[in-house]
Amino acid sequence: MKTICLAVALLLALPALAAPQPQNVEGLWTADFFGNTVECHLEQKGQFLWGVAYVTTRAGERNTYHLIGIVAGNSVEAFHGSSGNRFSGQVSPEGRVSGNFIMKDGPTIAMDARRVKPGRTHPGGLEWPPNYPPAQ
Repeated sequence: MKTICLAVALLLALPALAAPQPQNVEGLWTADFFGNTVECHLEQKGQFLWGVAYVTTRAGERNTYHLIGIVAGNSVEAFHGSSGNRFSGQVSPEGRVSGNFIMKDGPTIAMDARRVKPGRTHPGGLEWPPNYPPAQ
């Protein structure tokens, strides 16, 4: 009987062990990427991310990228759907994220960013896509 109770207790605890609380990464993040300035506004609902990144090139051209992502504990995965590029990194308690920018058909490049402002930072807020995040 003790073995059965222990097995049931372990089964009930597994979801909590498998899914660490997501770190809060909502806010404005900035990075320098090959001389280009990256400004990324992220909003978070639980473990799900939605964001917009503005990349200003050295020539002054500004490009806009929308992304989705997941946070599990201090791990962050963010994806730009139409290009297939993604970012995979770790968040530090000091408001930094370090990881790799992984190009769909190209190299993997180290990238670091820092949060310069927590909370919702995009003017007017971001409009989340329909059905995202998925119903739990």
